[in-house]
Amino acid sequence: KKSLIPERSCSDMAFGTYKYMTRTHERRIMSFEPFACFGSARNELIVEIISKTTAFLSTLGSYLIVSDIAKKVRNGKETDPYQRIMLGLSLCDILLSFFYVFLGTWMTPKETGWLWAVGNTAS
Repeated sequence: KKSLIPERSCSDMAFGTYKYMTRTHERRIMSFEPFACFGSARNELIVEIISKTTAFLSTLGSYLIVSDIAKKVRNGKETDPYQRIMLGLSLCDILLSFFYVFLGTWMTPKETGWLWAVGNTAS
C-alpha cells in the first residue's frame, strides 16, 4: 500500500536549502524545515495536525473575546483599559494564529516538498 505522506530525512534538506528546476537553470532557495528531523513523516503529520488544531482553537477564542468587547461598545457601555489591552492582544493573536500557523504550510509552494504544501510563489 502506497503512503500519501512522502518519506524524508534530515539529509534530504541539506544545509536548509532545496532545489527545483526552472526552464533555463537550477535555482536554490533558502528553506526552513522545522520538523524534518522528527524521524518519520508520521511524526511530522502528528505535529501538523496538533499545531493546526491549536491554532484554530486560539483563533476561535480570540474571536470570542473580540466579539464580546465589540458587543459592549455597540451597547454603549464603557470599556476599561484591561478590555482594550485584551482587544489588541486578541486581534494580534487572530492574525498570527490564522495566517502563520493555521495557513502556514498550505500557503507554502508545493515545490518545497513540505507536508500539505499546496501554494505557489504568489502565496
